[in-house]
Amino acid sequence: MLADIAARCDLRLAWIGLASAHWREGDAASAARALAAAFSRHAGAIDATLTQGADAIAAAAGAPGWCALESGFTLVVPPRCDRARLRVFCDATPVALRWRAGRARLGAAACQGRNLVVTMDDGAALLGSPIRLDRLRRLEGVVSPADGDLVGWAWHPADPDATPVFFLHDANGRLIARVAANDTSIAVPGAAPLARPRGFRLPASRIAGLAMPLALRDAEGRDLLGSPLDPAAEPRSAEAMARAIARATGGGCADKAKPPARATFAAHAAIHADLHGSPAERARARPRPISIVIPVYLGRDETLACLESVFATVSKRTRILVVEDASPEPDLAADLVALAKKRRITLIRLPRNRGFPGAANAGIRAAGGDDVVLLNSDTEVAGDWLAGLRAAAYHEPAIATATPFSNEATLLSYPSREGGNAMPDGASLSRLAALAARAQRGKVIDIPVGVGFCLYIRRAALDRVGLFREDVFAQGYGEENDFCLRARHLGFRHVAAVSVFVAHRGGVSFGTGQRALRARNAALLERLHPGYDALIEHYLAADPLAPARRRLDRARWVATREKAARPAVLLIGHDRGGGVETHLAARATALRAAGSRAILLRGSPRAEAGRNRSYLARAEAPGGFPNGSFPNGDFPNLGFDLPRETSDLLTLLRAENIRAVEIHHLLGHDHDAVLALCRALGVPYDVYVHDYAWLCPRIKLLGAEGSYCGEPPVEACAACIADAGREIEEAIAAPALRKRSGLLLAGAAQVVAPTADVAARMVRHFPAIDPRVVPWEEDPGPRLPAAPVADGVVRVVLAGAIGVEKGYRRLLACARDAEARNLPLAFTVVGVTIGDEPLLATGKAFVTGDYRPEEAVALIAAQGAAIGFLPSVVPETWCYTLSEMWRADLFVIAFALGAQGERIRESGRGLALPLDASPAAVNDALLGAARRRAGSSRFTQRIGAAREIPSPASGVFPL
Repeated sequence: MLADIAARCDLRLAWIGLASAHWREGDAASAARALAAAFSRHAGAIDATLTQGADAIAAAAGAPGWCALESGFTLVVPPRCDRARLRVFCDATPVALRWRAGRARLGAAACQGRNLVVTMDDGAALLGSPIRLDRLRRLEGVVSPADGDLVGWAWHPADPDATPVFFLHDANGRLIARVAANDTSIAVPGAAPLARPRGFRLPASRIAGLAMPLALRDAEGRDLLGSPLDPAAEPRSAEAMARAIARATGGGCADKAKPPARATFAAHAAIHADLHGSPAERARARPRPISIVIPVYLGRDETLACLESVFATVSKRTRILVVEDASPEPDLAADLVALAKKRRITLIRLPRNRGFPGAANAGIRAAGGDDVVLLNSDTEVAGDWLAGLRAAAYHEPAIATATPFSNEATLLSYPSREGGNAMPDGASLSRLAALAARAQRGKVIDIPVGVGFCLYIRRAALDRVGLFREDVFAQGYGEENDFCLRARHLGFRHVAAVSVFVAHRGGVSFGTGQRALRARNAALLERLHPGYDALIEHYLAADPLAPARRRLDRARWVATREKAARPAVLLIGHDRGGGVETHLAARATALRAAGSRAILLRGSPRAEAGRNRSYLARAEAPGGFPNGSFPNGDFPNLGFDLPRETSDLLTLLRAENIRAVEIHHLLGHDHDAVLALCRALGVPYDVYVHDYAWLCPRIKLLGAEGSYCGEPPVEACAACIADAGREIEEAIAAPALRKRSGLLLAGAAQVVAPTADVAARMVRHFPAIDPRVVPWEEDPGPRLPAAPVADGVVRVVLAGAIGVEKGYRRLLACARDAEARNLPLAFTVVGVTIGDEPLLATGKAFVTGDYRPEEAVALIAAQGAAIGFLPSVVPETWCYTLSEMWRADLFVIAFALGAQGERIRESGRGLALPLDASPAAVNDALLGAARRRAGSSRFTQRIGAAREIPSPASGVFPL
């Protein structure tokens, strides 16, 4: 865990902790690497304890000593180093130092260097050398306007004890003041772990009369995020709007000879008529030449890929203006210069980084009278994308901007509108672009604002609206929204060019400063355009783009259909994941191996009460159904309201050569419509039992008191549901649910259950069925390797999401008993729980956090445990967690209930306890099982006081 935190957050404390952990494990080499990372990239206090540990680690690693910087660029070396033999270089220049008690303050010249190298006179480097001085100087922070003041925060992530200092410049570049951020009482939302930002405020009186915009820069001339800015820009905009309204309503006209407009609506109509009716405006409505403007800062590979895709898809007459925004990547800058020399691009190089708005404006100005396409450098284009954007932009005279679909484009994300879709590769992008062009040719859909990753802007709009506001949005985020809203106020529209698809890498992970800048700019945008957030919220709720996404899903579905279709099986499931999804993936793999295809119909409840929607998916990957693996198998918009859209669904399914249907779950589906669908397809259906939603509205047979209900007569279910609620979406009573399920089960060709226990429970409630027992997996045999227990502590692993039905209360009771009796037990939950804090408070439990399914076995095995614990208090139908524990070679203890009890009994790889076993009895069983696996006399002595639980040959505790 320390390694993960250190790698993700690069915290000095985490690196030092990791070094200590490796040292305690006896791994001196790894301890030295971790300590070197702490000392070479961070500054901080060096106390006696750290000195002692660093001495030991450096000596074990064969280093002549170690070196580090304390805050304020003070170099520290251990007392055992002969300072007369030390050699210190800053970027290859020798540095003379005056030492006092093992410390020396670096001079101003050395502080401005890149690397500090510390060696002995024989060239042997000290542990921690070279020290990255440039990292220590890096400043993170953000500045914002606030009622005429400038407020913000800053800190040095690699030197948090240092007071951040930066410099205020006016618009003419004149140095105005030196500013220190020294308010340690502030809190920054979303700050990095252990961040220590410090606040500052420059009052309006201090900056009054200065040439705007103002810039706050660090010692190396880099702008703080949010800089440059004009704190008066926002009130000036509000004043201008107020004056415009005054003129439009007949008040405050500067020109008294000019009659005022009679009403706001009349004035707007006049503006609209002028915009589209005058000869000059009709001339402007004719298509202009296009300049593609690509601002570039970072990402050499992504930028070159973007440019290559543009070169391959536009004519040589199209100007490609690349604005290099003072990139810190020399290789990228050199590549752009080389392309400019070959006349493949027109290169504009900015001497100082100005952020996206400034770089975009520089490109727009260079475009002269052309229309402009703003294109992010992490995009890739295909097909006739430019012609498609132009056609959309000129679909109507009033259109200002056109934006294409993309995998990552906020409002225009596809296939999932929430974004986060995988970026298609070159071949997939070409196919997708061609499909979009065919399926949606000539279609445009109004959107409230364009999206800046790929934005076609007509020159007529630029001439009327102006450029992006660098004075407000600084490095960027929100500038294109502001532009589009200003255009809306002037009568322009914005459209989605749904016939065009542009790939966008996106998904950049922003640090605390960038997140703060986005939040700042979002707040500014709402203040500049009151109601903007509500506008977007309303648009997302209405979702006018849904039909376009569905058309593209349908086109992709048809395009990926096999010409000579192999037989297919329709699998019907839900969208809740879990064991059902795991089994569906396994079924898809098995069908593929047998020469068939798998098509999935997932059910999902709609936002409207009582309505369901069924979605299609294909098993494209060998491992089963894709989960967000767009572009080939993910069709989240190909949903059908059944029974209203049954005929549409049948049209697609009848072309798939479906030979059989397997009903795995009906949550989220219209049950009657699914049966009608099976009849219309003319194929038999099988039913697979994954839980007890067939008979229990709470699905799991979990009683209101939080344990197995005992399956009382159906009349008792109403009180349970009234007290504890239901898990299925339908407001259906238990008797009606069982009657409907009985009819559906009776019509199945076969009912398949994974264990004899499940089959017996189903027959108890549905006597007419004769289930076939087919285990979902093959269980291992009874042999288990010996598992010695380290330090005499029994480590017990639980896995998954431990809620009430999974035995959270039993686990907490066991942890408290272990604490009360001081038992040598340590419970580790590989996963999550519904209440971590009470568990952790016992000192006997630990929770790792969530994980991906493919990580489960490795994470369970990594805990160094011999015993697994499954405290489920309801009868499981299979329990994949039990399988994962067995694959990790654990002996598993569970309650003698459901599939878990049956599988443990038959495998011999565990112990089943009565459901009413006390916490003390459970803990004694865990200790006894560990003692038998360990076979260690030393361990036996440690836990000798624990009562051994009998273990008959069957492996089941006698009930």
